[in-house]
Amino acid sequence: MLTITLLVSALLSYFSFVYITKLPSLFPSFKGFFNTPGFSERLTGFLWSFVLLDLPVFASVFFGSPAISSEIETRTAFYVFPLPIPRYILLLSKYFAAVSVTIIVIMIYILVQGFVFYSIFHGIIIQAYFISMGLTILFIFSIVALTFLISTIFNKNTYAYISVFLLYFLIFNAYTIISDVLYKVVPYYLLNNSATIIERVYLNLSTGFGNSSASPYGAGTSDIISSSLVMLVYIVVSLAGALILFERKEVK
Repeated sequence: MLTITLLVSALLSYFSFVYITKLPSLFPSFKGFFNTPGFSERLTGFLWSFVLLDLPVFASVFFGSPAISSEIETRTAFYVFPLPIPRYILLLSKYFAAVSVTIIVIMIYILVQGFVFYSIFHGIIIQAYFISMGLTILFIFSIVALTFLISTIFNKNTYAYISVFLLYFLIFNAYTIISDVLYKVVPYYLLNNSATIIERVYLNLSTGFGNSSASPYGAGTSDIISSSLVMLVYIVVSLAGALILFERKEVK
């Protein structure tokens, strides 16, 4: 996961240094926005943050999916579960360990982004940068919690891995497309949609099958708060569900 993060950071760094002066020709639909002060910085931040919608998902799957299912599959649960430790402590310890290592890996990417921004633009959009960082950390807490919930359902790592990817990238996106096409409504209560606030704090761009909107400025406070609340709900509900299932988990 660290190798993937470093590779993606290197690719985005190369793009930023080489093609920063060519952004108007690469994004002709935003041509009118380039007269807005700081738009190039915001667009570059948007592109860097776009990766943060998926990178934490892969990290959470690598670090979180095996947390419970691997104990069952490798039969180590026979030695771990009987220990005189409440199961909720065991689960939360694993959860915070997975969250911590995921944050460490993702922070490397964010710090590289800050260095590149400072090198190219001789500064960074401080407010958007740190808000995006904070929202990314909140997203990590929520996606890892969802991963733990799924991990407590299955007894095999493979099933847990596949289920998280199917739920996040296929089911959530399919539901979004159906809702957008039929009802012209984007279901912001889905985790993948609320996570877009990570990039929209730079540019409030929204594209869909039924409608689209674009603004050369970042998302407003109300959007940030509503998206944060959605992610908080996922944390609470997913952890509560995981704790209930884990307490009733039996090793056979």
